[in-house]
Amino acid sequence: MDAILAAVAEGVFYHNIPMAPMTGKAALKEFAGPFLGGAERAEWEVHHIAESRDGVVLSERTDHFHMAGGKTITIRVMGALEFNAVGEIAKWRDYFDLAEFQSQMA
Repeated sequence: MDAILAAVAEGVFYHNIPMAPMTGKAALKEFAGPFLGGAERAEWEVHHIAESRDGVVLSERTDHFHMAGGKTITIRVMGALEFNAVGEIAKWRDYFDLAEFQSQMA
């Protein structure tokens, strides 16, 4: 979580679609911290990545969260990152199938 927070702007806009959007490092930490804290490790397997002319980075990836107790949660994600002038992530949107995630959390 610390590495993620170090890469984002203080006022980062984060939208983990289809969930509600949020703004700021504190909101991102409150949202993602408990889930990531329950993971022994996380892997982001990038399948495709591209950058648009205006600097938006798009990625197609599979996220693997290896949870305590040996359970692995695997989520297919399409992400979009926009950066500010100093190279921090200013806008971060991830698109995923909530039902796929929930079925693994059961």
